[in-house]
Amino acid sequence: MDQPRKPNVIVILTDDQGYADVGFHGSSDISTPNIDRIAENGIIFSQGYVTHPVCGPSRASILTGRHQDRFGASRNPLFAPNDSTMGLPISEQNMAEALSEADYESSFMGKWHLGAHWDMYPLQQGFDEFFGFLSGGHRYFPEEWTLNDNSEADNQWDGYRTRIMRNNGWIDENEYITDALSREAESFISRQSAEDPFFLFMSYNAPHTPMQATKKYLDRFPNISNATRKTYAAMMSAVDDGVGNILDILEEKNLSDNTIIFFLSDNGGANNNGSDNSPLRGSKSSFFEGGLRVPFVVSWPAVLPAGQTYKNPVSSMDIMATALAQAGVQPMNPLDGVNLIPYLTGQNSEVPHETLFWRNFDKNIYTVRHGNLKLINDDGTISLFDIEKTPSEPNGSKISFNDDDHGYLLDLIESWKSEIVDPVYLGLLQNAQYNQLNPDRFDIPSPYDADYTSIDTPNGYELVWHQEFNNGSGPDGQYWSFENGFVRNRELQWYQPENVSISNGVLEFEGRREVIENSDYDPDSNDWRQNRKQANYTSASINTRDKFTYKYGIMEVRARIDTSLGSWPAIWTLGTDRRWPDRGEVDLMEFYRKDGVPSILANAAWRNQNTGNIIWDGSNYPIDHFIERMPDFPERFHLWRMEWDENHIKLFLNDELLNTINLEEATYNDGFNPFRQPHYILLNLALGSNGGNPTNTDFPLSYEVDYVRVFQKKNRTTSWIQPTSLMLMEMDTAP
Repeated sequence: MDQPRKPNVIVILTDDQGYADVGFHGSSDISTPNIDRIAENGIIFSQGYVTHPVCGPSRASILTGRHQDRFGASRNPLFAPNDSTMGLPISEQNMAEALSEADYESSFMGKWHLGAHWDMYPLQQGFDEFFGFLSGGHRYFPEEWTLNDNSEADNQWDGYRTRIMRNNGWIDENEYITDALSREAESFISRQSAEDPFFLFMSYNAPHTPMQATKKYLDRFPNISNATRKTYAAMMSAVDDGVGNILDILEEKNLSDNTIIFFLSDNGGANNNGSDNSPLRGSKSSFFEGGLRVPFVVSWPAVLPAGQTYKNPVSSMDIMATALAQAGVQPMNPLDGVNLIPYLTGQNSEVPHETLFWRNFDKNIYTVRHGNLKLINDDGTISLFDIEKTPSEPNGSKISFNDDDHGYLLDLIESWKSEIVDPVYLGLLQNAQYNQLNPDRFDIPSPYDADYTSIDTPNGYELVWHQEFNNGSGPDGQYWSFENGFVRNRELQWYQPENVSISNGVLEFEGRREVIENSDYDPDSNDWRQNRKQANYTSASINTRDKFTYKYGIMEVRARIDTSLGSWPAIWTLGTDRRWPDRGEVDLMEFYRKDGVPSILANAAWRNQNTGNIIWDGSNYPIDHFIERMPDFPERFHLWRMEWDENHIKLFLNDELLNTINLEEATYNDGFNPFRQPHYILLNLALGSNGGNPTNTDFPLSYEVDYVRVFQKKNRTTSWIQPTSLMLMEMDTAP
């Protein structure tokens, strides 16, 4: 018997939406027919809570199913792209990571706000797709996105003005941001199959400030006279349209019945965006109900009853617990949320949460709800309410301090304190303090320009040799040698020193279409290097032969490659002893056409001692593999890294492991191993041959190298070697 298909999971999260600002809570001036469709097809949580009344901590809890105070994500993260600790700790398992164990395809759309450092990007945190922005908010109109990327930011609020990201890259987008997010969500769902489950986290930044809406949506509310409220309504109407698109594409693909949809706000409506939290007291940042209780619904037509209201308290932490239970996934960490399905179907008649806790560490506010009672300890000022009787928490409804429950609730808080930790990062309220402590907060290189930031030396290593290419007009002859003429692989270019230069902090190899007479021309020769009368292209190749070699360590090369047809750029090393291929070759990077497909390769080569054949331990990735994750890949500089010890060589691109070479497999019959000897470095831009036919390619081609750095372990027994002489390299090596 076939197992039932795992349900799709969609979380639709708004930002600072008021409790009353949905039709299913009786809104009279803002129509939300599509959001109301979720409620009509599912269950309204009349007492649906988030874990914090501001964005960042609330979102950290939703995505992990755990109270954020358990792992220190208790503050609103700052926009700090140079800080790998500012945001959701990577030690926490989020929904995408957990659901991937059940083969879910996952996408995050919209506001991330859980870290702006590369290590914290959504694709580094388990999501397969990302379309949105990293900061705690964003401007809504494309003409205001004036910063290309994070590297151009120099203050907290610049994150609102960056271009939009697709996956790990930055793109030009022309639509009002809410409409763009809805479009991408619809596209993601349309690409899903009926056989495989998916997870979509739809994180709208509306109706968070700044208050911006298009005329299309503003014109829907001619009867709202207050300008802020009118814009707020327009922003919510744009969200509602997007929700409608999501519901429509689910119906079109016959996915509605088996899709769990959660809709909620990350906290209560803010006091500056025109929202309405009535009949609740308080707003965003407040620990009264208006800051913590949000519009919250769920639907799953195949399982849950429609048109119902569930009156017991539930928490946003329950979203992950519910999703994982249906997917059959065991979480890595104990969850604070619970699987709501048995409670909603009537299988379990108890309450999901007898007790819920909240905390504001910086203001020393602790809050607990136990049963119908809620206690707020605001830095020593105690308020106690019966939420069932007075959900609006008016001042006159406070229960006497002599009530028997008062001490019990304080004891619950004290007990909970032993389970939580202090914040692990400074937050938005400490922006000035953070700037003083972190003067390099925005000191990250532009992906499109040379990197002038300080050298980041790996732990336990020291820098032993490097070329930054910040000075001079060309490669320094003290460190580099030039190749000349026709060299290898029947390539088309004539190598000459004139084709490599230094400008704007980078070393640029230029491939040109120009005729060069072959000075070694011999029409009767059998050597292709001599029987060609001329070259129709020129380029350059340099190496550290006779200048610098090293054995073991880490080599990093930051470079931008030209992906035009005919281009064959490379970063590689050759051993110093024996001829090729016996000496061993490591291709940290090659780009060329592999079986006609533009590809990035990471290889090692040596000779098979038994057969005499060349062994290629290689991996190749179509460049589309990288462009899908980084749409602006061809315009960017990238970091290629080689980690080399006596057992393995590992080759990386932007921290993605491309290939691992087991060195023991390359040991020859006489005991010699080509990868346990010093190697020297080569950089070149070849044309033609494996690069393809460049006849119709626009020239010049450009291959740019920002730096080459070699690190070796501290306290090692051998260091880098500057040889006095090396045998000439074999002419027919590759690349």
